[in-house]
Amino acid sequence: MFCDNVTIKLTAGKGGDGLVSFLHEKYREKGGPDGGNGGKGGSIFIVTDVSTNTLYDYKTKSRLKADNGENGKRRAKAGVGADDLYIKVPVGTVVYDEETNERIFDLTGEKQAVLVVRGGDGGYGNAHFISSVRQAPQVAEIGEKGEEKTVRLEMKLIADVGLVGLPNVGKSTLLSVVSAAKPKIANYPFTTLVPNLGVVDGPRFGIEGFSFIIADIPGLIEGASEGRGLGDDFLRHVERTRVLVHIIDSMSQDFVKDFDDINKELKAFNEDLIQKPQIVVLSKADLSVDFSENLKSLKTHLKKVKKIQIINQEPIVISAPTHQGIKELMSVVAKTLKDYHPEEVVMTAEDYKVFTPADLVGDKPSVKKEGDKFIVTGAKIEKFARKTDFNNPHAKARFIDIMKKTGVLKELEKKGAKPSSEIEVSGKKFKL
Repeated sequence: MFCDNVTIKLTAGKGGDGLVSFLHEKYREKGGPDGGNGGKGGSIFIVTDVSTNTLYDYKTKSRLKADNGENGKRRAKAGVGADDLYIKVPVGTVVYDEETNERIFDLTGEKQAVLVVRGGDGGYGNAHFISSVRQAPQVAEIGEKGEEKTVRLEMKLIADVGLVGLPNVGKSTLLSVVSAAKPKIANYPFTTLVPNLGVVDGPRFGIEGFSFIIADIPGLIEGASEGRGLGDDFLRHVERTRVLVHIIDSMSQDFVKDFDDINKELKAFNEDLIQKPQIVVLSKADLSVDFSENLKSLKTHLKKVKKIQIINQEPIVISAPTHQGIKELMSVVAKTLKDYHPEEVVMTAEDYKVFTPADLVGDKPSVKKEGDKFIVTGAKIEKFARKTDFNNPHAKARFIDIMKKTGVLKELEKKGAKPSSEIEVSGKKFKL
């Protein structure tokens, strides 16, 4: 079933906890600490898959979670890291942060992958903390919690040419004639309920060495950009196309109004849409009566249009069933595609910032007093706090030692912190 817009909550896996353990064997009573490290939690990637053409699977799977890493084991054996989770989406899917509406990534190519939420790191077991001055450490780290994010996935068809026009003007019939696509065709409005794609084989129409993809967009009506009819759901698919074939029914009573109504909705949805090259076509020539006066008015109007890039001020008259004008239309489309190339989008390092691991080097912690509470922030110190079990006095003592070495403890004392003061780091509260 076709679906081009879903919202899903993604939760990466938690890292496994480190283990506090001491080796006890028959002839090795004092074998020493042997607690292993926890495994890393699974991350979640969104990847493009050419065999996928809908987001429907995620209508019923609105919450996805990667597996947690295993806890550390005895004999200094590390827990197994969890497998990463890969979410397959169609090429042309845009990933948004649902909370901020920020675009995370635009997946326009095959075999692209984007890391959306990272799995938590596993905690160190007590075997990791052995040193010359600490022969029997009784401290281990908690596995770090995985990231969470609610994302919105929007699929936008990637096609060279988009067929636009009012309902029942013959878009689906044209698509079925110029390609192998089999859209639903009937003599009533809104026959097309979802966009359809077809590949036009150039040589078939005398265009050697050139083929292109054409999309039939469901009919637009006045107010489509505001949600009337089906247009609001599918106007986004027009954004991907390079050239628009604007079809007007030759049996209409007012060609100019039909032309203006469609462009008004395109502009209201996204002003960039009317900047795309438009090829104006009159359909159903085999059924219509004399439309010469209407055509004359349209030609006069097209000459006056300034902000729309009209390729042909002499509309191409076609009849899809009888193939009248089809070869001419395909030739004009092919030439226009060759003449108008979209600007190349250059991605910078800033565009990838959302899903690049945080750089902790040079991170300086800070202390802020709120009432009787002291809040400590800083990526590195917060990471240590998330992995500390403050119910374990040895782990708590280690964390306070880390604060001392990083200057946090001194800063707390400057701000007036006392042993009885409440300290908060990354949501965890404790007293010195």
